[in-house]
Amino acid sequence: MVKLEDIKKNAKIFEMDRLSDALIRAPLYRSRLIVVNAEQIEQIDSLPLNLNLLLSEQLISTPKQERAKSVALFLDQIIRTVSEDIVCLSGLEILFDRSLAIDPIRLLASCSKNKTLLVSWPGDKTSSGLSYATPSHPEHRNYKASDLSDVIFLTADAQLHLRNVNEIR
Repeated sequence: MVKLEDIKKNAKIFEMDRLSDALIRAPLYRSRLIVVNAEQIEQIDSLPLNLNLLLSEQLISTPKQERAKSVALFLDQIIRTVSEDIVCLSGLEILFDRSLAIDPIRLLASCSKNKTLLVSWPGDKTSSGLSYATPSHPEHRNYKASDLSDVIFLTADAQLHLRNVNEIR
């Protein structure tokens, strides 16, 4: 189990496990967004915030015509409630709801300017980037490596900063 306090204390040690390394390096990037799988987020001692629950609680009382405009504001408020510099998020599926008309990666990247967001990706890593849902599903999203230039992607065996297709394994 990786403790957030230990990461901060040992930030000057160069030999670290890959998740710790990604968390320490994140502030060096324009976007401090780190995409991990569900197993990797469980390595953090902090419980992830469930966006499905937290955003739906906010959006249910928001008129339907205002929901798309309100998502970014609500997400930013949720992130600001966390006092730590690292915010763990799970339950991203709500961000793919077509009625919200948002780009989940772009929204998360914009919300990660001042805090590191460690997000549990609900989809798959493919040879060319990230995907969510099957191509026939109405909420399907496919992100090419070029869409992920500001994202740190932690695979099961390595941490990658995606800049081009050649860097994806």
